[in-house]
Amino acid sequence: MNLYTPGDGKGSFIIDTKISYIHGEPWEITDHNSQSLDIELSIGEAKLHLTHSVFVNTSSNELEFPLHGLAPRFEPYRVTIRANRPDGSHAYSATTDLYHLPERIDGGSITKLDSLYGGLLVQDYTKDSSWSPLLPYSYYVSWDGWLEKSLSNVQIFKDQGYNIIHIVPNAGLANEAFNFTELKMFLDKCDEVGLWVMYDMRWTYQNLTSVQYQVDLLKTHKSLLLWYTGDEPDGQGDPLNATKITYDLIKSLDPWHPVSLCLNCYNFYYEEYASGADIILSDVYPIAVNTSWSTVYDTVCNTTYGCCGCDDCHGDMEDISNRLDIFAEYQSWVGNLPKTFWGVPMAFGNESYWTRYPTAAEEVTMTMLSLNHNAKGIVMWDYPTSNELSNITSKLSQVLASDRIARFFLGAVTVPLRVTGHSKIDVSGWRVEDRMLISILALQMPSWSNAVSIELPGGASVVKEVLWGSGGWKLDKGLLVKEGGHALETDIIVVEFDA
Repeated sequence: MNLYTPGDGKGSFIIDTKISYIHGEPWEITDHNSQSLDIELSIGEAKLHLTHSVFVNTSSNELEFPLHGLAPRFEPYRVTIRANRPDGSHAYSATTDLYHLPERIDGGSITKLDSLYGGLLVQDYTKDSSWSPLLPYSYYVSWDGWLEKSLSNVQIFKDQGYNIIHIVPNAGLANEAFNFTELKMFLDKCDEVGLWVMYDMRWTYQNLTSVQYQVDLLKTHKSLLLWYTGDEPDGQGDPLNATKITYDLIKSLDPWHPVSLCLNCYNFYYEEYASGADIILSDVYPIAVNTSWSTVYDTVCNTTYGCCGCDDCHGDMEDISNRLDIFAEYQSWVGNLPKTFWGVPMAFGNESYWTRYPTAAEEVTMTMLSLNHNAKGIVMWDYPTSNELSNITSKLSQVLASDRIARFFLGAVTVPLRVTGHSKIDVSGWRVEDRMLISILALQMPSWSNAVSIELPGGASVVKEVLWGSGGWKLDKGLLVKEGGHALETDIIVVEFDA
């Protein structure tokens, strides 16, 4: 976890020893897969010393440690790791920070970020204090366009099944934020009904005085889930250090909640802007858009010039998955801690670059494609939306916002599964104990009539449940098989494995 609290009895470190050709210290043994490292790990003044052995070129090695010897405090514990070759010929070292924070005494909530799988853990303050995974599924919601019109809209939104709400501030106000008297009533209502809040400071995040005022005003609300600072700071050309400066200030004021921002560009100073957040959102809008000629500016769009509303896109579904994959790759190149990524599916249309709204099938595909490529949250732009999209996303929320399904998406590695029989089907799985959740997406293409098969890990025994879609997938000698299907078909199923 990115932080621990006094109720935690133990924690764990994640040790990665992947071979890198970009950063690190030289490793001169060619047969590195058979090599091991002896690990010595120490925690500052706590005098906690741990030893372990891991193989080279592996990741996600967990080393548990007790927390009882680490007094809760706001200052992080400095952790040093030393990795020695067994023959003693070389040693490698790295450092990190461990946060064991005091309990909150102001009534506010705590959001933990799982550094292994990238998900959020929260306490349901309306029921009990146990920690549960939360897969955010919701919209950016217009404050002045809808929310502030009636306090009952909070309950209406909650009743549609969404588990968080991202409130978009009112740029028309003098403070470029909110009427804070009205906002307090809104947050009190969210506290009451148990609707998590993603708080947006897009217009004010570079005004540090305003940021401090807003954080101090809101940080004790039980419904506060996380902060949101820059909205497309790369596309806006904000100062490269702006997001990090604000991140450091927020963390000094509120260490209990993560900070997020949304990046718009394929790669415009990714490292600098991403350094200012724990969670990076990606808003790729590929539906009904001309990606080669700007209908707004009447200019060409290519890799170096022009704005077509979707940076370096081809106008197909793969734009979404490609962007999430490349962001993860950038983060590995940077060499810092991994980031969590969320998707921002398009839920608007008939404006600027986009000639229509997505269809219901396109909306579901964009959402599930993001999750298939390791997004750990979905916040669509924007609400209110069309009746068609409102209906389908409310229906999908019954699946994605449930605790049972969140435990798959947030409790296991995202595993791409190999497909034969069609090149335009995207499949990923998440296995927890003897069951695997599988998401099967037919991307933009004509319907097909031939047999398609999906390779599963050994031991798959039965299709236990169909959570979404028409089904029709059957197990045959360890393969998921189906004959025929239609464009933009989405199936979410659970497969059981032999014990």
